[in-house]
Amino acid sequence: MTRDQLISIFFIGLLIFVVWEIFRIFAPFFEPLFWAAILSFAFYPVYERIRKSLRNHDSTAALIVTALVFLCVVPPLAFLVANITAQAIDLYQAVSDYIRSGRLEKTIDYVRSLSLIQRIEANLFQWEPLKENMTAWFLNSSKAIANFAVSQVGTITKNIFFVILNILIITFLVFVFLKDGAKIYQFIYDIAPLEKATKKSIFHQINETFSAVIRGQLTTSLIQAATAGVLFWLCGIPAPIFFAAATFITTLIPVIGAAGIWVPLAIYLLVIQSYVKGIILTVFGVLVISLIDNIVKPALIGEKTKLPYFLLFFGILGGMKLYGFTGIFLAPVVLSLFFALIKIYQEKYAN
Repeated sequence: MTRDQLISIFFIGLLIFVVWEIFRIFAPFFEPLFWAAILSFAFYPVYERIRKSLRNHDSTAALIVTALVFLCVVPPLAFLVANITAQAIDLYQAVSDYIRSGRLEKTIDYVRSLSLIQRIEANLFQWEPLKENMTAWFLNSSKAIANFAVSQVGTITKNIFFVILNILIITFLVFVFLKDGAKIYQFIYDIAPLEKATKKSIFHQINETFSAVIRGQLTTSLIQAATAGVLFWLCGIPAPIFFAAATFITTLIPVIGAAGIWVPLAIYLLVIQSYVKGIILTVFGVLVISLIDNIVKPALIGEKTKLPYFLLFFGILGGMKLYGFTGIFLAPVVLSLFFALIKIYQEKYAN
């Protein structure tokens, strides 16, 4: 081994070690960094337009957009958390009153009187244990929801300093990413040890995928949640804001989707003999709420990423298991990068 080779090996080893230590240093700030990057990416087109209108005053444009992001995210989020908590507690009280007044038992008896249920009961199981278990399940589930909401608010209150600190960090990072995002991107692009054509293809694919997933996923979920919230309110569903927020979360999860919320609520309306509202919620749930997910999301994500939607489906599921909630955004990027690398391998090395 020559002296130059030894120095090169030592340099690469030292560089890998330092990069690893840098990663460990910034690991506690991963979530603020990640969400700041997502917000910056989502609002970057707005920043570009404002920057051009201000004749390339980067700092001023970044400051304006950062203030816009802060006003668009923090106050609505605080309002939403407060309303969700209040409505979760109200929901628990309503369910408790519903059970104590004996209306749940009357509803169960009504369902039990249906001929189909009587045939099932006669052939498959005894109804009385199920009746007792169902009453306990309703009460425990509503209590668990209320306790969870209250505990989350309690956790936020106890850790208010760290919540405020994270908000400040995210706000500062959004400003930095907007102002210097192009320079950071160019720096990473320049130091990537790849051929120019390969580098261009990979970075383009990552950029397109990240853009499609962030804007497509969040846009679809927001539209579905807003539509569902209005429909819940019109149908007289208790705690419509709470269930709209729950719909937003479930729409991000494959398999479950918005149906994980509106289907049980439609069944609830039918069981309490509110047939018109139950049918309206079912029809609009199938033809509007869930259809948005089947049309908008593949159009916004699948077209740009050039990935089959079934791969995105399983990729997001696996990504959530591996990375947690951030896997919704990271998994499609990893999948897209894999296929970009495979394409480059076929073109340059397979033959």
